[in-house]
Amino acid sequence: DKYRSYYCGLCDSLAEAHGLKGQISLSYDMTFLVILLTGLYEPETIYSEERCVTHPLRKHPVRRNVVSDYVADMNVLMTYYKCVDDWQDDRKLMKKLLASSLTNKVKRIEKAYSQKARIIKAALDRMSELENNNESNIDLLAEQFGIIMAQILCMKNDEWYDTLKVMGNSLGRFIYILD
Repeated sequence: DKYRSYYCGLCDSLAEAHGLKGQISLSYDMTFLVILLTGLYEPETIYSEERCVTHPLRKHPVRRNVVSDYVADMNVLMTYYKCVDDWQDDRKLMKKLLASSLTNKVKRIEKAYSQKARIIKAALDRMSELENNNESNIDLLAEQFGIIMAQILCMKNDEWYDTLKVMGNSLGRFIYILD
């Protein structure tokens, strides 16, 4: 129930900051990040019960905080980069259209998190380069995804930064290898 309420809170954050296009990118993976960072930072969390398009008949629990808003931005940023990559690799028209519709939102996110966005973009570019060169060393590719996840997990530069960076890097490598 708590997980679902944070999932719905992330959906609300996506809707408020990025509209329906942002909500399309909602994922269970990013909900994990909301719960992890909420548990770590313990921000004031607003609890409510709401109806929505997905749950029109009954009110459902929603938990939302500043972490939800941060993760919504990271979710949209990663969705945009994934759509651009899918368009470049496979010419998937729907991905190009979604990326185009998110461009203005992404510019705002890249401005707000300029260093983080720059590092993520560089790692994604390096991954594309390795893939295009048919790199067979999976560790080189996993390393790039580790860099990306390290940036996403580090919501702020504080006493948890180094720990979250190592955790994100390890988690990113693990996810890439599993995938």
